[in-house]
Amino acid sequence: MKKTSIFTLLAFVCMIMISCGGSSNGSSTDSSTAALNVDEVLANPDNYLGDTIVIEGVCSHLCAHGGKKAFIAGSADSIMLRCEAFPLMGEPFPKSVVRRPLQVKGILREERVDENTIQEMIRRNEEAQAAANVNGELTDATPAKAESGCATERTAKGQRNLTTFEERINDFRTKIAARQEKEGKPYLSYYFLEASSYEVLPE
Repeated sequence: MKKTSIFTLLAFVCMIMISCGGSSNGSSTDSSTAALNVDEVLANPDNYLGDTIVIEGVCSHLCAHGGKKAFIAGSADSIMLRCEAFPLMGEPFPKSVVRRPLQVKGILREERVDENTIQEMIRRNEEAQAAANVNGELTDATPAKAESGCATERTAKGQRNLTTFEERINDFRTKIAARQEKEGKPYLSYYFLEASSYEVLPE
């Protein structure tokens, strides 16, 4: 009778330990990692570069091309962090996350824009213009607007009011020259999160 009682007690204790320990289904973020907001990350991005972090914020915009990019807002309209759904997450962000508070886990990466990047942008722009000309789609506005990027991504790169390709290229070059003189770095750094998972938070 005593053995039965002891076994029953041990089984009960084990059940409590298991239920308290919890489990992860792999789709949510890691609760053991303290969540950061966008302002904290972008204030000192080099501190987190290459690390797996968790950020929290409202999804202000979702890329129209398949939901591959979700932009998480900071304290101001001009402060945001781009979250890339591929390759780690392997699936796009659904449309339902727009204007919802999210917690996104991923690796902070750096995107550099230097003169080689600019030359590649110019090449793509010329190809787009040539293709439009062949297809009879070239208009007076085509050269100016090609490769101008979406408004949200321009805002994330500090180019909110620059809508033409030429304006963006000139802005990149001006900022690169200023950084070269100040820091000795002939490139601009933009940061994004290579997302591995996300969770919609209660509003």
